[in-house]
Amino acid sequence: MLMMGITVREALRLPQMEGAVLVGGEQGLDRIINSVNIMEVPDIGSYIKPAELLLTTAYPIKDDIKALENLIPQLNKCGLAALAIKPERYIREIPEIMIKQANQYKFPLIKLPNSASFNEIINPILTEILNRQAAVLQRNEQLSKALTGIMLHGGGLAEIARTLAGLLGLPVSIHDPSFRKIASWLAPRDFGTEKNRALAELVNDSKQLAEACKDGREQLVFNYAGGLYAICRPVTVAEEIYAYLFIWEPQKPISERDITGIEQAVTVIALEISKQRAVFDVESRFKSSFIEYLVDGKIASKEDAIILAERFGWDIANGFTVMLFECDDLQSLYDQEPVFARKKRLKIMEIVNTAVVSLSPGSAVVERGRRLMVLHRPLPGKDTKQLRRNSETLARSCCEELAKRLDTRILVGISRFIADPMKIAEGINQSQQALEIGRRAYERGQVFHFDDLGVYRILLTSDAVEMRCFFDDILGQLVSYDEENKAGLIATLETLFANDMNLQKTADALFIHYNTLRYRINRIQQITGLDLKSPDDRLSLQLALKILHMKGN
Repeated sequence: MLMMGITVREALRLPQMEGAVLVGGEQGLDRIINSVNIMEVPDIGSYIKPAELLLTTAYPIKDDIKALENLIPQLNKCGLAALAIKPERYIREIPEIMIKQANQYKFPLIKLPNSASFNEIINPILTEILNRQAAVLQRNEQLSKALTGIMLHGGGLAEIARTLAGLLGLPVSIHDPSFRKIASWLAPRDFGTEKNRALAELVNDSKQLAEACKDGREQLVFNYAGGLYAICRPVTVAEEIYAYLFIWEPQKPISERDITGIEQAVTVIALEISKQRAVFDVESRFKSSFIEYLVDGKIASKEDAIILAERFGWDIANGFTVMLFECDDLQSLYDQEPVFARKKRLKIMEIVNTAVVSLSPGSAVVERGRRLMVLHRPLPGKDTKQLRRNSETLARSCCEELAKRLDTRILVGISRFIADPMKIAEGINQSQQALEIGRRAYERGQVFHFDDLGVYRILLTSDAVEMRCFFDDILGQLVSYDEENKAGLIATLETLFANDMNLQKTADALFIHYNTLRYRINRIQQITGLDLKSPDDRLSLQLALKILHMKGN
């Protein structure tokens, strides 16, 4: 509940309310009073506003029992804070029906003493409200200056968290859209050893936080150390959630000045993240340009390339392995939902960059078209085989993290180790080939190394026209027959080779009868004119199948 004035409970404690008695609606004592009004006419509905304390002698409706019975439901519907009646002069007692209604609607109903003066009640309540508003304005100005100072002096999210925590006197944490902590300040208040430890654990528990916020709730309760409370505010720009702000262990109800401070902090956090994104976009363009200059041979020497790379925090002096990451569905997303596709691309880059910084500091992460490229820095003293294993481990770690956090399938092509940064184009070409061929030839895989392409490496260097002619001569008729008759002969041939020409294993793998397999083998030999018992013919068929996968046709 937001405190914009004073509560009915606080109003009743004022000296000027001495002798006032709450006769109904006790559960509504925390309703907020923003102003005070006096009932002077019967049709009061046109003259009242939400959060008002209404004072009356009931004179305008003293003879109208129906109006008295309808008064509290009407005031409650209009959002008033409370009704204070001074009876005895015009009505002897407050009707029992009004007391029942007050309890029913949790609407405070106050009986004023006959000696009560409306002016003496109005003035102190309004004075208290104005004093609180002045305090809020002063606090707002203080907070505004502090947050503006942070922005002007280049302070980041950590400084924003520290400043807000200091002004609120409450722990504060800022989390990314996946609820991972990116900044916090937990020191302002000591909750005891057990609760302090629980809070430190909870701010790092992204799964627990995400679960608590999944229904869009802003006020949260966690079953830690007897209960931890938090207010969660999303930081949103153009309907996109940039971050979440958590205020821990707030007082209940939280004050208006604190709510205002939180709102200001949310705005500043949005500005800071927008600034970070703008800087990131500019840096990304510079990084991409550097890579293209290196690929195109526009950088004069290896020494110049190393120095320029160091400006981005990259260490390419001792060579690298080129890794290309590609999202399976990103292209179709760009065609259908370009805004969502961009968000997903940025998220992929963030996740991969985080993994690379953690597992291989000094390695480069840069966008290249709609793919992500990593120049994986080698560890000192490792041989070529170990370098390859390290690259594959990093690639699989990234794939696992992306699958877990984005539920998306990523393919990775990896080059051989490139010792000279000036030969980056060679590494990019190898990783592209590994990615393209791996996708077609090894459908279930995700990480493909150039050295694993085997015979494909030879085929890639062959004359394309001659390779097509070879394919047509060997498998062209069989592919056409399969397409027309849905006979599954290509699949049969591949399964036969996969099982080392063992007919029984092949039949079992295809879930067909042994004689059916023999029939299919005869048809394959008839259509191709080749003999599966001949090693040369088998090699020709296997090469043609490789070409079929390589072309994805």
